[in-house]
Amino acid sequence: MAEAPNATTQISYYETDLSSLEDHPFRMQNGIYIAVISGSATLNTGAETYRLVPQMELSFISGSLGQCTDRSPDFRVRIFTYTPELFAKITLPIDHIYIDYNETHPTYIHTPDPRSQRTWQELLLWMDVAKMLFGNNNYPKFRKLQEENFLQSFWMWVFDTIQERIDTKNNFTGTQLIAHRFIRMVKTEASAHHNVDYYATMLSISQRYLNRIVWRHTRGRTPKQIIDAQLIAEIKELLMDSALTVTQIAERLNFPDRSYLSRFFRRHAGISPLQYRSSRSLHWKY
Repeated sequence: MAEAPNATTQISYYETDLSSLEDHPFRMQNGIYIAVISGSATLNTGAETYRLVPQMELSFISGSLGQCTDRSPDFRVRIFTYTPELFAKITLPIDHIYIDYNETHPTYIHTPDPRSQRTWQELLLWMDVAKMLFGNNNYPKFRKLQEENFLQSFWMWVFDTIQERIDTKNNFTGTQLIAHRFIRMVKTEASAHHNVDYYATMLSISQRYLNRIVWRHTRGRTPKQIIDAQLIAEIKELLMDSALTVTQIAERLNFPDRSYLSRFFRRHAGISPLQYRSSRSLHWKY
């Protein structure tokens, strides 16, 4: 994941250790599908943290933040990315319930049973096809058609495996579903809404009940802690853009002013925004 894709590319394929995501949160402008081949690492998206292990799938349709840390020396993943425009086009004939399911369940770890192992091997075959078609700098005449056919066929295959994933997990309770929905809202709306009462209102529950649900299903984290973690990740990502001043970042993330953002950031990160910026080398965003 080190070089820029061609301007006409809608799908790109990589084999990587995600070291480019180690220094600071990175905005995933495109959708991404990840298969963990070996080793382990931690992926932080702000509101959520995932422990990556072998035979794990991760899917983020678009717009997520990501920072990869605690990578083991043998950590490797296979990835393909796709543009939001292409995803919107190929999913038109697909029932939205499947898209909602993927957003609620972005990860899946394959189990030792034969059915799950067969699905894992099939996923690797899909990665082989992605590598063959999109893992080089060739741009054949029919590439756009290949991209559309590949992505639509892949997602139809993924949705065909949903029943398998449900069968190998316990059913989600009503409170778990509320906690999932809250986290999804935070990932997309934290930049505009910092207060817990907003999310409680949108979920049609009391703030006290939301606190109890989130605490129970996120291993002792409060809704405010999750919102603040997302905001810190958003600030860190924006600080990597040297063209943005701290005042502009404060405005973009709906803080009252620069001073308020600086105090908030120092309280959570231990240093000022400008100290954080100067301590990180600027990375090209792809």
